[in-house]
Amino acid sequence: MASPFRFRDRRVNSMAELLTCKLKDERALGVQSKIWYRGLTNAAYKLLPTLHRNGIPVAREMDLMNRFKQNAHEFLDQRPQGEWEWMLIMRHHGLPSRLMDWTESPLIGIYFSVFGEPPRGGNQDETDGVLWCVLPTQLNYFARGEQPLPDAIPMFSDEREISTFDEFLENYRPSRVSRLTSQSKVPPAAAISIRTTKRIQSQQGVFTIHHSDDTPVENVGDGSHIWRYLIPARSKKQIRDELGKLGVTRLTVFPELDNVAREAMGGL
Repeated sequence: MASPFRFRDRRVNSMAELLTCKLKDERALGVQSKIWYRGLTNAAYKLLPTLHRNGIPVAREMDLMNRFKQNAHEFLDQRPQGEWEWMLIMRHHGLPSRLMDWTESPLIGIYFSVFGEPPRGGNQDETDGVLWCVLPTQLNYFARGEQPLPDAIPMFSDEREISTFDEFLENYRPSRVSRLTSQSKVPPAAAISIRTTKRIQSQQGVFTIHHSDDTPVENVGDGSHIWRYLIPARSKKQIRDELGKLGVTRLTVFPELDNVAREAMGGL
């Protein structure tokens, strides 16, 4: 049976196996294509943003954003410049949105495959994890209906006068989507942003954004934009240990004072 994705599923039991798979896939692609990564502790989870995963109507997104703005100002060093920036910040602090986090680093990606919130009522090491790989320009081909340049990825921007503004992303803007009266079959898109927080910067964060349609990213188009590596439950501890030896820790992924203290306590 043919794989529904660009490459067949492979099991990764160590960081060495991840590197082997990554290099093999890059050779098969044959071109310098951007690859983004998203790790999940449970391979059964769909690639859906929190708003759709929780069944929240898109019409409520602006209300959530406004409620967040109401109390967020005193905790921010700098006022966000527009609704895209507000959306990115609220996403990184746990508020449901149509954004989904990806990373340009396979190390950060696999970190989230083996570290994370355990399944409800269970242990994260009882389920296989997964590291998803996506070609953002190929995903945008399905969304735009036209083939972009190989490395041309739009940027979330509220400033019309600068080169980063992209009319394509305006279809996904919260204030526009929240006014929709019916679901629109617009595929998710991939975009980059100015990395305005330490967390986004340290995680080399990039994003996909859904429209009102709740089709998972892995089910878009013909599957040529995506593939995955499965992380057996029994191999998660080994990969966690290897990541630590490579210097990928909670502090490097979440550079916050609480994690400075947590790392200082590590030897006790």
